[in-house]
Amino acid sequence: MRPEIKCTLQYGILAGAVFLLPSLFYTPIRSYLNLPEGLFVSMMAGFITVFVVIHAYLTSKRYRLLEDRISRQYRVIFEKLPDSVWILSPESGNILLANEMATRYFGALSEEEAVGSNFRLLFQDPIQVKLERVIQPVTKRNLVMVDRFYEPRQVDLFMMPLEYENRPSILALVVDHSNVHRSLEENVQLNNSLVAQNERLKNFSFLHSHHIRSHLANIMGIVNLLGDHQQVPSGEELQMLKKSAKKLDKEVKKVNSMLMENGGVSRFSERRDNPAKVIIFVDDDKVQHMINKRVLMKINPRLELVFFEDPYEALSWLERNVADILLLDINMPAMEGWDFLQLMAERGINMEVKMLTSSLDPRDIEKSQHFEMVSGFLVKPLRKEVIDEFL
Repeated sequence: MRPEIKCTLQYGILAGAVFLLPSLFYTPIRSYLNLPEGLFVSMMAGFITVFVVIHAYLTSKRYRLLEDRISRQYRVIFEKLPDSVWILSPESGNILLANEMATRYFGALSEEEAVGSNFRLLFQDPIQVKLERVIQPVTKRNLVMVDRFYEPRQVDLFMMPLEYENRPSILALVVDHSNVHRSLEENVQLNNSLVAQNERLKNFSFLHSHHIRSHLANIMGIVNLLGDHQQVPSGEELQMLKKSAKKLDKEVKKVNSMLMENGGVSRFSERRDNPAKVIIFVDDDKVQHMINKRVLMKINPRLELVFFEDPYEALSWLERNVADILLLDINMPAMEGWDFLQLMAERGINMEVKMLTSSLDPRDIEKSQHFEMVSGFLVKPLRKEVIDEFL
């Protein structure tokens, strides 16, 4: 039986017991019990009151247990969804709740640490995410989010209003297309590589079939001719042999140069001989971390890069580990770069530091002269020419 029908029947029986039974059997029951009228009415009222209270309590308890069970089931579904999902505050944009996929790829190391951070800061362009306009389901396509490994992810964002813990909130769901985009990029790169290799093979085939074989044929013809005469070659014939041999050597060098270009052995050996550097970044901007990582990995994929948004975590790491260079942001909400340098000196952390800034304020340059470990300034975003200086 459905709960609403069952509850209606129960309250119908209760109403019958309250109104019909006393009117029909009032006199016989009172005479049988031999009770005064006032006492009998009080007993009936007390019985009905106790019955109503117990029934209301049991009904409320069943409703609450059912609600809790449904809530737990929805929470399990929310946690185990294969997409990243958040519940957000529409006023501040702070994260109120995040599922396992969201904390795994975009949040902190635990759900508790992820809650309270601002959702917009997960995006490369936070201005595109307008939470105050979500009064109905909204879809934003082709956005770029920065994950906790400072890698860009191509996503579609779906948002809708809902109530969470009895207050207006926003449900945000992200569909990640990064693997599809990455596969497309890899296919394009592979296609370009195959086209280039095919072009080199055509050039190699042309050199082999026309230039190399023509010079080789000349040399073999002269040698066979000399063999038929069985005589010592003349000066003119020797000159012809030398000339053909030089041309053949020139074409062989062309082939060797062709094979060596675009990732030849010498470049590979040189890259392997260069030791990898450990570079530390301390900056509260995740987007800058993503940009710096991609730029540096293109220059040298063997670099070991360590990124910190929290300067206190960076100090703790530097006390236990060794790095080659530190790139330090000046303006951070938790701690300014100058305070960071002061704490480094107090804790005995000595290494080369370059200040990472958006502008070159002369006052900052003057201030940096008080710290021996600061070797210069780098302007955001990092460029290849600047990176080559400290690599």
